[in-house]
Amino acid sequence: MENEKQNKKLKILCLHGFRTSGAILQKEVEKWPQPLLQKLDLVFMDGPYPAQGKSGLDGIFEPPFYE
Repeated sequence: MENEKQNKKLKILCLHGFRTSGAILQKEVEKWPQPLLQKLDLVFMDGPYPAQGKSGLDGIFEPPFYE
């Protein structure tokens, strides 16, 4: 039982910023140190609506973007 608690990862919901996407945030988070990432269960989601205007990341990352 105690061994299960030690191996259990911390589950975190990762929400992106305005007019970006879960995929973009995931690419950024992948740069974090691997020993840290191995301890986390990260869940990336997209916003509920397609972006209605231009994203500041247009040309840097591929769409779709969400808000």
